[in-house]
Amino acid sequence: MAKQKTKDSLLNRYQQLINIASDLGSELDLNILLSKVVQAAADVSNAQEASILMYDPVKESLYFQAATNLDTQLNRGLKVPIEKSIAGWIVTHQEPLIVDDPQKDSRHFDHIGKITNIECRSLLGIPLVTKGSVIGVLEVINKEAGNFSREDQEVLMALGAQAAVAIENSRLFLQSDLIGEFVHEIRTPLSALSAAVHLLKNKRVSDDQKAKMIDILEVEIQTLAEMSNSFLDLARLESGRKHYHVKDFDLRDLLHECYQIMENEVHDQGLSLDLEITGELPRINGDRGKLKQAFINLINNAIKFNQDQGNILITAQALDEEVMVSFADTGVGIPRQHLDQIFKKFFRVPEHRDQIPGTGLGLSVVKQIITGHGGRILVDSEEGVGTTFTIYLPVDPRKQEFESS
Repeated sequence: MAKQKTKDSLLNRYQQLINIASDLGSELDLNILLSKVVQAAADVSNAQEASILMYDPVKESLYFQAATNLDTQLNRGLKVPIEKSIAGWIVTHQEPLIVDDPQKDSRHFDHIGKITNIECRSLLGIPLVTKGSVIGVLEVINKEAGNFSREDQEVLMALGAQAAVAIENSRLFLQSDLIGEFVHEIRTPLSALSAAVHLLKNKRVSDDQKAKMIDILEVEIQTLAEMSNSFLDLARLESGRKHYHVKDFDLRDLLHECYQIMENEVHDQGLSLDLEITGELPRINGDRGKLKQAFINLINNAIKFNQDQGNILITAQALDEEVMVSFADTGVGIPRQHLDQIFKKFFRVPEHRDQIPGTGLGLSVVKQIITGHGGRILVDSEEGVGTTFTIYLPVDPRKQEFESS
């Protein structure tokens, strides 16, 4: 009777895997896919928590990409040593591993447990392998009852095989989609460069016309450089390969730094810049460099789209469990019908496309950075009056300090 129950249990779990497989195979958003995989792993293994660590063969490093017990995308960059971790052993040997008491295992890396306040009492890990190469590790911890069994291992290996293929497909789709968009967008500056070079070769073109062509070359080369840098940054952020360097920092200091960096640029454009901070701002956990990039990008955006003698106002204040930072300008504004498209890759407001230079990637990068911090960004605009971008960032009460790379 006991053997029959075990057999029925195994059949039920494999039936569960079949249902999961179709769901994973149709999901192309990498972050959503990984979240589904870790939740499925915890469910089919009857485990308290589950996580995926991706392997970077170039840097020979492991880093957390998704976990049921890490509640923000910032944590996905947590680095795990290859030589001093159970996950590293699994990558190196490309074999599954059951550890009944990880706390007594010399390979156990306990840094994550300190962050999540979850003690690892039992662990099962399997390698994620596709096309003969290991791409990561799928781990489950703390069996709900007893220890992990060989049956658990077999079921998790089956899930891991499905997950590895789905992850690779998602990566390839994202890569081809981004490259396709990029190639499409660079045609315009390349066409302008080609036309300018053709005219410069023409001996009948006057010196004044050549000077104008050289100006066009400089502008289009700058556009391509900006587009390439923004595109690479966005690609890394969307694929999860760009890891956040997270630490506890003073937001007030960062805002003052951004103000000082941009003050001269704003004044050179005949505009004014003001910073108003209401009350005390809490320290927050985040990637200071990335948030600085987002803030500077929004100020640059306000400069480009402002009107003569316009103003840029940065405001900040603490809310209940969030901090709000807004960037308001007195610029040309965004037509209401385009507001829901403003954060899309390569989107540029048609009415501004010919008058104001840009790549259409800056706001996409900003949104990726803000959502990566567990925050949100909203936009409000009125034509001829101006635009306000408002950012809400969560304040993490744990104030943990760690760094990823």
